[in-house]
Amino acid sequence: MKRFLFLLIACMTYNFNLQAQSEDIQVVPYPRIVNRQAGAFRLSPAIKIVLSGPNSSKNRFAAELLKQALSTIKVEATVSEGQPEKGSIVLLEYAPGSRLVSKSPVELNEEGYSLSVSKDGISIQSTSGKGILYGVMTLNQILDRSRDNTLSALEILDWPDMKMRGISDDISRGQVPNLDEFKRIIRFLARYKMNIYMPYIEDVLRFDQYPAIGQNRGALTKDEVKELVAYAKNYYIDIIPAFQTLGHYENLLSQEEFVKYAEFPGAASLNVSSDSTYTFLNNLLKEATALFPSEYFNMGADETYDVGLGKSRHLVEESSMAQVHLKHYLKVYDMLKGYGKKVMMYGDIILSHPEILEGLPKDITVVDWHYRPDAAYPSTEVFAKAGHPYLVSPTVWNYSSNFPVNENAIPNIRYITESGLKNGAIGMINSNWGDYGGETYKELNDYGYAWSAQCAWNFKASNEAKFSHDFLTDFYGTDDARLASLYETINSPLNQVVWHEVFRHPLLPFRDPSWWEPKVSPVVKISWMKSTLPTAKSIINDVKASAKSNKDQLDLISFLIRLDEWYQTKLNTQFILQDKLQGKDVDIKSLNSMIDGNIAELSKLKGEFAGNWLKYYKKDNLNMIEDKFTRLISYFTETKQQLANGTLKAPQIPSEWIYCKVNDTTFAKNASFTKTFTLNEKPSSALLQLLGDTYARLFINGQYVDEVYAKRSLSLLVDYRRIKFLDVTKYLKEGENTIKVEVQNFLPKGFAGFNLMAEVKAGGSTIEILSDQSWKAESPEKGAQGMGTAVKRDYPFIVTAPDFETKRPSWIER
Repeated sequence: MKRFLFLLIACMTYNFNLQAQSEDIQVVPYPRIVNRQAGAFRLSPAIKIVLSGPNSSKNRFAAELLKQALSTIKVEATVSEGQPEKGSIVLLEYAPGSRLVSKSPVELNEEGYSLSVSKDGISIQSTSGKGILYGVMTLNQILDRSRDNTLSALEILDWPDMKMRGISDDISRGQVPNLDEFKRIIRFLARYKMNIYMPYIEDVLRFDQYPAIGQNRGALTKDEVKELVAYAKNYYIDIIPAFQTLGHYENLLSQEEFVKYAEFPGAASLNVSSDSTYTFLNNLLKEATALFPSEYFNMGADETYDVGLGKSRHLVEESSMAQVHLKHYLKVYDMLKGYGKKVMMYGDIILSHPEILEGLPKDITVVDWHYRPDAAYPSTEVFAKAGHPYLVSPTVWNYSSNFPVNENAIPNIRYITESGLKNGAIGMINSNWGDYGGETYKELNDYGYAWSAQCAWNFKASNEAKFSHDFLTDFYGTDDARLASLYETINSPLNQVVWHEVFRHPLLPFRDPSWWEPKVSPVVKISWMKSTLPTAKSIINDVKASAKSNKDQLDLISFLIRLDEWYQTKLNTQFILQDKLQGKDVDIKSLNSMIDGNIAELSKLKGEFAGNWLKYYKKDNLNMIEDKFTRLISYFTETKQQLANGTLKAPQIPSEWIYCKVNDTTFAKNASFTKTFTLNEKPSSALLQLLGDTYARLFINGQYVDEVYAKRSLSLLVDYRRIKFLDVTKYLKEGENTIKVEVQNFLPKGFAGFNLMAEVKAGGSTIEILSDQSWKAESPEKGAQGMGTAVKRDYPFIVTAPDFETKRPSWIER
């Protein structure tokens, strides 16, 4: 044994230097130092994996992973503990603090390892079990690319640039992975040497004290969390929850049970002026911290824009927005320290109010997130100079279109990681987000995750072209250069479809492109798709025959191509519908056929989307995406009926958004509106729809009916709550009836307004009641002019009209 190790170390000592990288290997992330040597090692059909060193037994799990990799190339391995043998694979863990080689260029940290392949065998050495595992992950990738079970001789010395490397996974807005998918994510992260998994949690954790939280939302049970934590531990992955403690509470605070904790009705932020809020928070944290054994706990606290706009306004007036936030941070910090946690938090509000840094405890780790691709990120200098440990956090850009927008994600990841490295960041957390329900399959984020793993492990070796080839080869288990071409095609902005446009009413004008979208005509997109997608389909068919792993992701990309193909049909249909709306002559028979084609294809896509979802995620929340397909099908069906009736019209809601003037220059933030009408007999039915800007309470004939207080956010669940579709028959009577709507708006630039539409059937006739300038309006605000006439104002978002016949409510377009 001594002679074997002596020869190995002597050989490595001479050759390990940064300038000596020579012949390339295909490993992600690319190792720090790689030296090819003369000769090769041929794996015998049966080989021994020998665990050696003082902590040999704890590396058995890594050995079993290696054994599985060997079995895929028809090599049967046995695992034992003992002395290294010639012709074996040795996993040797030294005591902590030891040097793997006597003249290595740096002290290796606990994640570093050496890997040697010679004619006499293979050796992986480290001073930690984590390093042994990472050495195995590198060897497994090399094995997967080996030919004839022969490995070229080489020496690798490897360690990461950043201590903490991982992903943040939004499981709160739609896609909640099932346990099998959670475990796949853990295996994926470990394969590419990431060590942090950070589930983003708003209302998707079950609590004993608050059983209503997470109902029908796919919330994780305590048993599920325990199983996942135990599974991740084998892979040296630390599960750190990102658990909101101030903002992004809209899912909870738009529920009747929890609105009492809101800054104002409909707020996304907690009321920081109430002791009951902190009792509530402490109860949540007591249960949450007990579930996650990590020493870290991310208290969230990003995008808390509603703080100080309602119940805590007086606190801001007495001090400042910075001080109100800081006081809250310190309260939560003390709670978490009391539960033995090191505290993390997001840094955006700190950057908006940098005076917070003066009072913030220095042991809080800041997560510095920025998602626009920029050449540099100055905030990294801010946190470095303030003396805070911090992580940089880019995104995979998976929240807007059907495929992650890698043209933005790749530079965002690269340059924020570079800024972090220049300014002493301790890590990188790559974020995904499930805005508006999360239509984009999160499995497609793997490419961006792996790129961030490369950048955070070995930034200098982060070459995008090499990474793309090496990762896709490893991921699919086949070396086919066309895979990179496939990803480039699907990622092209001209082949991306924005989900808001996908589900947009076909009679509406096309959306204005976002800043990152190409400013081109839809005709250009159609042409590009027609010319590029057939080749992409051909590549998928060919690659699936040779791929050894992750074929299911090729199926997901195939679905996206079919979505793109249908989308061309939608665009072509919209062109003709717009012509018809403008009074031009169109071929109605052909148009009806196109509409039928849309409906038929959407029905298929809806079923296929759901089937894919259920492979990876819990069923909960799928209904909200299925509703998007169903709603669009309804739009096409209604449009076809209007064509048949000769009543085709723009789909915007006919009722007006009305407000109350305080004087000639401004509008009220608190107002009430009334409308009186007469029914000749008691109605047989009465349906009413109410939308508020933002908090509206409805009264009919003096009786309270309902209220709307949910406001625009990133949550699809909350979007449903922004509209109330009500049966109000029992509140109406024969004779004079009065509808009253009391409205408040708490937003800095907002005013109190609402939109109401009702259909009342009485005595064989139908009466339509709309909010318009015939309503009376008054405000209790100082300077208001008393009872006056309501005033129409434009609402910033398009609202489609409801269908009272089918009881389909309106929808607020994005």
